[in-house]
Amino acid sequence: MLNLDEVKLFLKIDDHTEDGYLNILILLAGEMSENYIRTALPDPLPESIRQAMLMVIGYFFENREGTKDGIPSAVYTLLNPYRKAVF
Repeated sequence: MLNLDEVKLFLKIDDHTEDGYLNILILLAGEMSENYIRTALPDPLPESIRQAMLMVIGYFFENREGTKDGIPSAVYTLLNPYRKAVF
């Protein structure tokens, strides 16, 4: 799972005012990734899953009202190799 320090580095945030919200987004990105790949996240996280989660966090951090188009398609491209088939 991602940690707060690496998320803040990715988003270029230096203070602690958004820490609570960022922790929620870390959980959200993990849940979204698990739901999409249909299995628990591997430990350690492959770089492609890590990047997809960071992109999800960045999207929701910048678009709190949900007024933009949606999660970038690159997120799904990064997660597709880990997606399990549904029977």
